[in-house]
Amino acid sequence: MTTPPTHDDSPPPLETQKTVLFCPDCGHRSPITGDWDVTTTGGERLLVCTDCGSVIDRRSVRRSDSIETPEGLPT
Repeated sequence: MTTPPTHDDSPPPLETQKTVLFCPDCGHRSPITGDWDVTTTGGERLLVCTDCGSVIDRRSVRRSDSIETPEGLPT
């Protein structure tokens, strides 16, 4: 008798997740909701690398607000 295949519910490794951001300067990687420093300045939301301080992502506050709403729908 063969054993039925098991299902692994663990999340995929960090490097294979689609929402992982990479710092081009130091190689740090983390999910978009991970350990990046989030700063809002001059109408922009910045994601900043916690290791080297490089800006990883820059979006207008209006656009980033629509991304962060529940269900991902614009307000």
